[in-house]
Amino acid sequence: MKKRGINIKLGEEKSVREIILKAFILVVFLAIGARMFYLQVYSSEKYLYLSEKNRFKVKEIESTRGKIYDVKGRLVVTNGAGYRLVYLREREQNPEIVKEISEVTGFSPEHISKKIKYGEIFPFTRENVIIDDMNEESAHKLMEKIGDYPYLQVQTYSKRRYLKDTVASHSIGYVKKISEKEYEKLKDEGYKARDIVGKEGVEAQYDKDLQGKSGSEYIEVNALNKVQRKIERKQAPIPGKDLHLTIDMELQEYMEEQFKEDGRAGAFIAMNPKNGEIITMVSYPTYSLNMFSSQISYDEWDKIIKDPRRPLSNKAVAGEYPPGSVFKVISAMAFMDNGIDPKEQYNDRTGYYTIGKWKWRAWKFGGHGYTDLKKSIVESANPYYYRNADRIGHEPIIVAGAKFGLGQKTGIDIPGEKKGVLPDSAWKKKVMKSGWYKGDTILLSIGQGYLTVTPLQIANVYAAIANKGVVYTPHLVRELEDYTGKKYPVKVEKEVIGTYPKSYYDVLDDALVATVSQNNGTTKVLRTKGMKVAAKSGSAQNAHSKITHAWVAGYFPAENPEIVFTTILENAGGGGSVAGGMTRKFIDKYLEIKAREKENQDLEKKNMEN
Repeated sequence: MKKRGINIKLGEEKSVREIILKAFILVVFLAIGARMFYLQVYSSEKYLYLSEKNRFKVKEIESTRGKIYDVKGRLVVTNGAGYRLVYLREREQNPEIVKEISEVTGFSPEHISKKIKYGEIFPFTRENVIIDDMNEESAHKLMEKIGDYPYLQVQTYSKRRYLKDTVASHSIGYVKKISEKEYEKLKDEGYKARDIVGKEGVEAQYDKDLQGKSGSEYIEVNALNKVQRKIERKQAPIPGKDLHLTIDMELQEYMEEQFKEDGRAGAFIAMNPKNGEIITMVSYPTYSLNMFSSQISYDEWDKIIKDPRRPLSNKAVAGEYPPGSVFKVISAMAFMDNGIDPKEQYNDRTGYYTIGKWKWRAWKFGGHGYTDLKKSIVESANPYYYRNADRIGHEPIIVAGAKFGLGQKTGIDIPGEKKGVLPDSAWKKKVMKSGWYKGDTILLSIGQGYLTVTPLQIANVYAAIANKGVVYTPHLVRELEDYTGKKYPVKVEKEVIGTYPKSYYDVLDDALVATVSQNNGTTKVLRTKGMKVAAKSGSAQNAHSKITHAWVAGYFPAENPEIVFTTILENAGGGGSVAGGMTRKFIDKYLEIKAREKENQDLEKKNMEN
């Protein structure tokens, strides 16, 4: 029997599989080591930079919007603290967090989730705005327990404060976040997608000046994106310029109170004819500027848009109305300029004017008798205008209206001005698809038919008469002032109306004064002891009501005018009594304030002398 040899091996026998495994492990560790060397040594500066970039960020410092003062230096618009709630996790959707935010804010989980998904995210800091305008009470309550919500932050910012709220709302305007449409239009001018901008009035017109220039600073944030500390200020913000209005807020507030007591929609303008400064400009009803610059509830918005008096419409510059008899000064100017002697009389013995089968009546039963230009204005005698317009045709009246600025914007320094309609045969053919008839000329001569004007245009017409043919661009801002105290006066254009001789204006002035001073005048309600007032009333038929619009326009003191006024009350009836009554209140208040200020000046002068 053959014996097998016994082989004894010292140590372990390594299989091929084991060798491969160990080699693989070695390669992996070498790769990790190489990567660590690359990251920690070769690329250390790069990743240190990225780390620092995530920790240190540039934050915008918003500039302070300029303040607004009235003509007497009284503060009208300023800035206060506003509050916004931001989410620090960008677009992260967490059901538990959404539920907590819903409970603490009172908004539905669906609303919060939508805001996280679509809300505005600030550049650099990446904060997601959940509530853009928190009320003060809610903001302070949340700030007291903000530590319980590490993903939220309540931020304060400069918010507009309108100290008189509803007073001069159409002239001042309000601010709100820029819309997408506005941003697309203004982004090339340096506006950003999250800017707060002026929406109406001088807030919109002078927005760039009021904005100022934002600054920036470096901040350090933690892993939750919360600000830990401010590092340094990179660029200081430049405050916006302040506006100094031409408006006297005491007179403005007083007149708005009178309109509120009356209750009817309308407008009132008082302007200095010597420089175009608007002292008072009412459009009633007004609206709350503080409400519009904040969050408006559905009920509040619904109430505003359903008000038939159209509170959001600036009736002083955008209300287009038939002017009625306040337009007769234009027709009278056209008559004189086309050879009709103002002393020439027309015998209105029937109370109507006839062309063929058509008949146009006077307001006075039985007619006005022998009537010249002065009497036609004093008594508002329509047949005088019917007859003379029929003689010269419509074109001279259109030419005169255009010279006085009708059918054109005045250039007032707020947006939204309308130009009205100064119709001629070409306009009627284009718009109405019809020819021009004599009846159109008859109606045009007394401010009816297709003719429409704004109250501001009528104020400008009477300013031209008061100045004997000179007008200045109406404006609401006298000057701007920067943070250093440097002032920038607003440039005002001066314009001469046509080439009418002074004698024509003297005829109109004499007639307008007589309209107030004579017993047969339609504006005798404006008689003022010791002062001559020149005025014309009008009752304009309109398509919206059987009751006429009530107009009054004029100026005082007649011999050296310092105020031109225009009043319109919608669907109010007689111009002389109703619109004249409203104007009477302004004259009394204006003279009261003027006397009080003179008394104070005299007293101050006396004290200085002593």
